[in-house]
Order: sequence, then structure tokens, then C-alpha cells
Amino acid sequence: MKNIWKLLLLGVFTLSLALTARAGVKSESEYITDLGSSKEKEVVAALQGIEKNYPTSANAQAKIKPLLADQRITVKRKAARVIGIIGADVSSTDLDNIATLLASSDKATITDGLKSLRGLKAQSTVPKIVPLLQNPDKNIKRDACRTLAVLGDKSVIPSIQPLTSDSDPKVAGDAADAIAQINAR
Repeated sequence: MKNIWKLLLLGVFTLSLALTARAGVKSESEYITDLGSSKEKEVVAALQGIEKNYPTSANAQAKIKPLLADQRITVKRKAARVIGIIGADVSSTDLDNIATLLASSDKATITDGLKSLRGLKAQSTVPKIVPLLQNPDKNIKRDACRTLAVLGDKSVIPSIQPLTSDSDPKVAGDAADAIAQINAR
């Protein structure tokens, strides 16, 4: 009888934990409403919530796209990442807004732009990515190679080729991998 009570208490405890965890998840409409907040952290949290809980929501995607032009760089970066992760259909204007991240002086902003473009049909942005192969930051060069591996065609190989001899073995490896991936298509 004692074991039954222990099991029952364990079950009640587990159920209460599950309900508490689920209570933190907002509805799709609540997240969409939060996208309009003037509070940056609230918008970013809403973007994360949509990405995690409602990634296929056409309503949410439509509300996220205007945030690609937001003046708050943290919001713009997160909106771009979410759009890229969920692979939303985007317009040329959306792609242009994401590509503005590539012109930043902030490495993390550039990286977010590159990563978001990988998840999209963004071949039109290749000319904006190629110059990043010359960036002094090795991680930006690596991410540019990875993005071109997904979006580029054989015409970008001559731009990538010199990086196969880069002094950083990780850059050289990503460049070689990008060329191989492009040639495999």
C-alpha cells in the first residue's frame, strides 16, 4: 500500500510539472499580438515562441516579415533567423531586408544574415555574399562558404577556390566542402 501512495504522489508531481511547463506556452494569437510590442525583449520572445511552437503558421509568418525592416537590430536579426529556420516563402523585398544584415560591422549580425539566407530560396543574394569571402574574420568567411554551398552555382567557385589554401584549416575545409557541394549538383 505504501508503494501505491508513492507512485500516486510521483504521478501527481509529474503531472503538475508538465502542466506548469505547458502553462508558459502562449497561444499563436498571443505571440502574434506580442510581435507588435514596443518592447524589444517581448518581440524577440514572441519570435522565439513562434519558432518553437507555431513554425508553420501562415498568420505568424505574415506578421514576422515586416519585422525584417525593423529599426531594432535585435528584432530584425531574430526575425531573419526565424524566417530562415522555418523556410518561409519570401519576396525580393524580404530578401533585400535580410541582406542588409550582411553590410553590418557587427560579426554576429552578419552571421545571422548568412544563416537565415541558407534556409531560404535566396540565390539572388549571392552577389552580396561573395564579398564576405574576403572578410578578415575567419568565422564570417566560413559562414559565407557554407551559405554559398547552399545558394551558389559553379560561377562562385573561382571566388571560393583561394580559400582552400587559407592558413586557417577550418576555413580551408569549409571552402573545399562548399566547392564539392556545388560541384555535386
